[in-house]
Amino acid sequence: MLVTVDGIVIGRRSIGETGCFIDVLTDEYGVIEAVAHGVKKLTSKNAGSAALFSYSRFCFSKNGVKYTLNSAEPKFSFHGISSDIEYLSLAAYFADVLKDTVASEQENAGMLRFAAVTMYELDKKRRSLDLIKSVFELHISAMLGFSPDLRACRVCACYEHEKMYFDAVNSCIVCGDCVQEYNAPAGLTELSPELLYAMRYIVFSPVDKIYKLDVNADVQRKLSLLTEEYLLHQLDREFRSLDYFKTIKL
Repeated sequence: MLVTVDGIVIGRRSIGETGCFIDVLTDEYGVIEAVAHGVKKLTSKNAGSAALFSYSRFCFSKNGVKYTLNSAEPKFSFHGISSDIEYLSLAAYFADVLKDTVASEQENAGMLRFAAVTMYELDKKRRSLDLIKSVFELHISAMLGFSPDLRACRVCACYEHEKMYFDAVNSCIVCGDCVQEYNAPAGLTELSPELLYAMRYIVFSPVDKIYKLDVNADVQRKLSLLTEEYLLHQLDREFRSLDYFKTIKL
């Protein structure tokens, strides 16, 4: 059986001297792990299309749940990512999150486009690392079904207040008038109006607009800490690639 899909290579592992396993993010089949024979050869016609972070049109032979790469045609190469170790390490963290959360043989419409838009931002380097990281972490949380309820105070349903607080455990917000009577299972994070606006923007904006968010340095610093903590709490795990990114980030 032949399967033809668009996808982004988010992982590669060597097989012998010339071959690789490649992990390809797709909308139709989730993350496909496929054998790619000979792609490490410079003369391989699939070398570029099967490179890490390449966005290509793939043709696989499928036998049960096993895939073998037949051919690939490049659609877009995010080669600019590899020119900066900080952006490359952040891309590796994003790839690890995708591999950990997107199941194989399961349709996941919209994830490929989100990943492509994210890789494009890393490739072009038009926005700060912290902004890209924050947007990815919070938006993918929402796409995976872990969207925090940012619409209104959990207690009184007010939309705006001078002070709002975020409950990461219950994934909701509480206003300053209700915080004293609210029984939080863990500590609450105070949200300034600017920080709450940024979170709402990331969760509710369409994919083609989410990276157009503009916040000041202080809000960005707080946002980065909050979105990271929230995603890791929801997934209940750590990522070595994230730890590495933190060690090399200037």
